[in-house]
Amino acid sequence: MDFNDTKEEAEFRAEARAFLEKHLEPKNANRMASSRERAKMLEKAKAWQATKAKAGYAKITWPKELGGYGGTAMQQVIWNQEEGKFDAPTGPFAIGLGMCIPTVIAFASEENKKRYVQKAVLGEEIWCQLFSEPSAGSDVAGLKTRAVKDGDE
Repeated sequence: MDFNDTKEEAEFRAEARAFLEKHLEPKNANRMASSRERAKMLEKAKAWQATKAKAGYAKITWPKELGGYGGTAMQQVIWNQEEGKFDAPTGPFAIGLGMCIPTVIAFASEENKKRYVQKAVLGEEIWCQLFSEPSAGSDVAGLKTRAVKDGDE
């Protein structure tokens, strides 16, 4: 297996790195954020998400009409590698853009896609998953469901 970038992948990597260098500081593993900086992290994350989205980098493999780049899975891997080298506040959007919004894209009406997808991609809304089943927590495999006939099937 050849792990070297193809010519096109190398070009995308250079494009991604140039964008990241323009907007972010390199990651510094030895630096600890102050409590004041941590308090501002959500606003920084929203701003970074909006910056990425406006440039088409918020979701590399998503179609452009949904706020994506229209790229390949390998381009997404390259983006993740390059973004990981910078102080990019991405945490608040991982679940929403990685799990919730893809479900909306796959199953929602066009009206709901228009209502929810763009706001999430731009960082205007943060989506999450919550599990309140007893004994479940984040253990999706442990979820239990039941159905009760109530006459409103």
